[in-house]
Amino acid sequence: MENEARRRAQVLLSHNIEEFRAFLKEKANEPAPQPASYRMGEILRAVFPQLSELRKRGYSLKMLVHLFEENGLRITETALSGYMKKMKRVAEGESAPEVRIGRSKSSPPGSSPGS
Repeated sequence: MENEARRRAQVLLSHNIEEFRAFLKEKANEPAPQPASYRMGEILRAVFPQLSELRKRGYSLKMLVHLFEENGLRITETALSGYMKKMKRVAEGESAPEVRIGRSKSSPPGSSPGS
């Protein structure tokens, strides 16, 4: 029975639509709500320009990892390096390379593909 109630077409009066339109206009003037938490990739994307600048000034990955640790964030040098390479390619307009899982299968000598 609950599904039937949800499937019925909703009908709004014109003043309800105007109220909703005014509400949406108010929301459009407010800053977008920020998420309560961020994942590591989002954090790195947000601070990538600053990380890149520090790398140009001679900071090593190990030094950057230490800065993260000082601020309560754990990341390995390998992970940071991978994220930064990927973000650099995106910033330069290149697409990220495809990642292959497993070994590629090659055809035995003398055979044609698809046979």
